[in-house]
Amino acid sequence: MTTNEHTSRRTIRRRFGTGLLATTALTASAGLFAACGGSTTTTAATTATTASASAPTQSNAAATGQVLPVDSNPITNTATALSLTIDEVLVENNVDADGKDAPDHLEITLTNTSAADLTGFEVFYTYDDITDGISESYYLKLPADFTIAAGQTRVVHFDDTGATDHFPTNGYSLYYTDTNGLDVTVEVSATGAAPQTATVQKDAGGAETAD
Repeated sequence: MTTNEHTSRRTIRRRFGTGLLATTALTASAGLFAACGGSTTTTAATTATTASASAPTQSNAAATGQVLPVDSNPITNTATALSLTIDEVLVENNVDADGKDAPDHLEITLTNTSAADLTGFEVFYTYDDITDGISESYYLKLPADFTIAAGQTRVVHFDDTGATDHFPTNGYSLYYTDTNGLDVTVEVSATGAAPQTATVQKDAGGAETAD
């Protein structure tokens, strides 16, 4: 799957690596941005995000088949190589590979900009309801065979369909049960690559299903 199969609906401001580095901007068309009503901000990850104190701990959802909140960010990658990018994060108005409407879900488009394959992927994501002041975080270590070849793009989905590159999600999370708007922040790490983060706004109203 390539980024050509996904319609960009966000304005992305990206700052790669750690420290003060150059900032580039990738801007989606104004019409698509207006239809989506949100933005994605991408930066290198330098600090851990903490979920609500009452959340139980689950270090690896794939290990048990359950997806439970975590109380801290387990990612400890200190690599500085600028070889991984988050191209897009979608949390609503998703489409499938044929361009047809798909149920709302968390979708992350990743590109390997290096000359070597990337492996050892980890994903940490947080839902923040700033209206009610609550948050919830999740972590998943992707399977060992999840690889992005040099110069290639791959899309990670959290939607419980069981298809390739589609991973389990918590149907009782804030994403599905909270009707307030949410800030959704994702951090993605791969072995030898500087972790990257992105934040996107999810509109109020809860998740929607495909038409």
